[in-house]
Amino acid sequence: MRTDLISQEKNRIEIKAEFEACEFEAELNKVFDSISKKAKIPGFRKGHVPRKTIEMRFGKNAIHDEVIENLLKESISEIIKDYDIEPLFPPSLKSRGAIVDGQPVTVNLLIEARPEIKLPALEDIEVERLITTVDESMIDDMINNLRKSQAKIEAVSVPIQDDSIVSVEFNMVTTGGNGEEISRSNKAEMATLDMQNLPMAEFKEPLLGKSAGDIADVTVLGGINPNNVDSPRTTTCYELKIVEVGKIVLPELEPDFFKLCMGFECPTIEDFRTSIAERMLAKLLDDANADAEMRAVNIAAEKSGFEVPPSLIYQETKRIKEFEEREAKEKYKMELKELLKTKNIEYETYEKQIITKAWRIIRDSLVIDEIRRKYEIKIEPSELDEWIKNTAQKDGVEVELLKKIYYKDEDSVNILVDRVYADKAIKLLMDKVKIIDVSELTPPVVNKTVELNSAEITLENDTAEITLSSGNPETSEPD
Repeated sequence: MRTDLISQEKNRIEIKAEFEACEFEAELNKVFDSISKKAKIPGFRKGHVPRKTIEMRFGKNAIHDEVIENLLKESISEIIKDYDIEPLFPPSLKSRGAIVDGQPVTVNLLIEARPEIKLPALEDIEVERLITTVDESMIDDMINNLRKSQAKIEAVSVPIQDDSIVSVEFNMVTTGGNGEEISRSNKAEMATLDMQNLPMAEFKEPLLGKSAGDIADVTVLGGINPNNVDSPRTTTCYELKIVEVGKIVLPELEPDFFKLCMGFECPTIEDFRTSIAERMLAKLLDDANADAEMRAVNIAAEKSGFEVPPSLIYQETKRIKEFEEREAKEKYKMELKELLKTKNIEYETYEKQIITKAWRIIRDSLVIDEIRRKYEIKIEPSELDEWIKNTAQKDGVEVELLKKIYYKDEDSVNILVDRVYADKAIKLLMDKVKIIDVSELTPPVVNKTVELNSAEITLENDTAEITLSSGNPETSEPD
């Protein structure tokens, strides 16, 4: 086999591989022999089927394709090593030349390589971190929220008031600006409404003064489409049947309540407030550190200046889209496009937003991985269990349950390993950058849409359209 580099466009490399006629013929004989031994063809014993019969039965082109696939399986690692390529995906067959007896066989391979990432000097990066404090008003708000979370609801035989808790059975219909029906709930659903914290202000007046058994009709206008302020607004009509009217009874500020909230004894209100302050401060510090980590990765990525491969953006965009489609069906009982219409969000605008989100996720993950590689970060098996233990404690779940989730199969273990690697890489980054504590953070520069430089990606009918900067269009799911 001999190879030649045909072209290289960014991280997409095309290589021509030529197999000598004798190489191709030898593999062809193996394929024919294998088919002959396995195929059940009436009138012939296994292992004694003539070539012409096999070609007629299975197709000459299909047999040649299998031969080429076998040859490439044996030689692809050699090609990758010779050209010092680190592929993102298995190389794909772009084209093959005509197959003529006694002549070499040529194929063109398309390989998408991992982009070259040149990290900046991490010691030169400056990252802001918010100074965190807890004041008395914050503690008061937390105690009020804790009391509300442990509050009981007692049914009352009075009309709905400003402080009532209302159980309702509801149906809803959403119509477009021209009166066309967009969606309708298939069956009545139950909901509990807090009159002090209603999902929409339009609910308040129709509910006030109603009693159990009454019906309240609520009409809610959709928002204005920012891309077309003159477009008609959607309308959602709710029919609410009052099932029960109740009132909130807050728990008393006493040691039993303190222990329920904190998980340990707090004899006095002062002890309780001190414990809350400590817990709040720890949470704020975690949030401030997490924000600083995100800023550090973003700065490192911007200074690296590499281009994110369009195929990776496509895959992440597709993953996000599939997740949000499932969520729309499970949570809102409607298709994603219908849900977007109720929020006056154009589908094209939505796609640009998730492409931007996908671009940022992939860009940051590549930078984190490059830090791991450059500094040769290693992990020990014990670190996996330690990560699970810390995560379980942080999220308030059982350690053994989390272990079962991450150790259930090879894919789950790989996800765990990737997360531990990422955490160690980010820790190394934060140990090297200069952290500047500030009382007010500089607002980050947020791009509403991402200019992908050499590639424009759109999603339609589950395909990716990638237009390279050279102007050569390719419309297909990335190989």
